[in-house]
Amino acid sequence: MAWRWMGWVLVVLGLWVSEPTAMVQAAPTAAGFALRFYGNGVNDIDRVKIPIDDPATALPGPPADIGSQDFTLEFWIKAHAADNPAPAVSCGNNVNWIYGNIVIDRDRYNQDRKFGLALAGGKVVVGVSGDGTGNFTLCGATDVTDGAWHHIAWQRRRSDGYLWLYVDGKLDAQGDGPNGDISYPDDGVPGNYCNGPCVWSDPYLVIGAEKHDAGPAYPSFSGTLDELRLSNTLRYHGDFSRPTAPFTADAHTVALYHFDAGAGDFIGDSSAAAGGPSHGTRRFGGSPAGPVWVLSDAPLSGPPPLLDRRLYLPALRR
Repeated sequence: MAWRWMGWVLVVLGLWVSEPTAMVQAAPTAAGFALRFYGNGVNDIDRVKIPIDDPATALPGPPADIGSQDFTLEFWIKAHAADNPAPAVSCGNNVNWIYGNIVIDRDRYNQDRKFGLALAGGKVVVGVSGDGTGNFTLCGATDVTDGAWHHIAWQRRRSDGYLWLYVDGKLDAQGDGPNGDISYPDDGVPGNYCNGPCVWSDPYLVIGAEKHDAGPAYPSFSGTLDELRLSNTLRYHGDFSRPTAPFTADAHTVALYHFDAGAGDFIGDSSAAAGGPSHGTRRFGGSPAGPVWVLSDAPLSGPPPLLDRRLYLPALRR
């Protein structure tokens, strides 16, 4: 463990003293950092918030506003059943995914064009509401609340709304959901459901919590998350070997979060996608307070991607 800490100390020192455009290599064979959430679904805390629209304008949102094309949303997760006790839900033509412990929330309060991912009965459940084309919740079959790391990949095809859910590279569930565009509308107006318009919660992609703090019926996630990648393509076309190294950006990567800052509230997008970056913010708090930066023990080997000093310096200064 000592050599891992020493490696990260050297990285941080390099970030401080290098030239503004310099790139530094993270410690080899280390998975870096991850974020540990504690399920405090109140007061806009214990979550990561990524802006995906500005309700004051009709301009396009940043690239993290996925849903207008095919997409793949994937990440690593570690959770325990005792920390995520939401029971199994009935899947099908409904929005029951919101009753699980919510991991990814891109809801629109009482409006269409939304999606999310949660843990219910220990399984991954995903949900989509189309643009007037109905609702659908897809339930996985594999228990991922066993305290081990699992790679989750969720894909959606826009043309017909078809969904695929993979756990550790194996197809876990699939189904035909509502079709069409489910991105956040560029001229969307948050509803007046949050003691006023939901401008503080609606136009965000939220990680680790139910975004509106709507109450205990919609519990938040407690566990560790690492390596979130959003893509504008269907990356997987059958079972695959789960990743063994941190994600890298390519032409189809629209947002990429390594969660490797290790300090502060800045959540950097390292995708370099056109129209970006889609940076986010850590909203820290609760009891126990989260999300906290932890050294990742995800089963990833090899050197993490090059770290851009300009990306992580805002976090390291805190």
